[in-house]
Amino acid sequence: MPVTNKLSPDYCWHQADEAHTLYLDSHALVRIAPLGAGWLVETLLEAPGITSQQVAVRHAEYGKGWAARWILQRQRLVAVACGRPDLAPPVVHGPPRRSYAWQAPSWSRAP
Repeated sequence: MPVTNKLSPDYCWHQADEAHTLYLDSHALVRIAPLGAGWLVETLLEAPGITSQQVAVRHAEYGKGWAARWILQRQRLVAVACGRPDLAPPVVHGPPRRSYAWQAPSWSRAP
């Protein structure tokens, strides 16, 4: 099963023995290693706001998909931690919030 989550080409997988490691430049982000009948996915990046996680999966490809989703959910934090602010997605601000008179309680409105 191929990985369906697309990461930037700057992220690359390296395989050493049976373990797969995801790198951004020289920073190791995620390692997938065999464990018993399955695989263990372990996050390696240590940065403020990012907690380390371990997940068991059945196949290495499932682990690569999990790792891609994990990176995409934290893309801004990972890019800043690795010194690559060019990979951080732009901040999209929503439309300004409008408030209506019916949203404020009657006791807070001036007579």
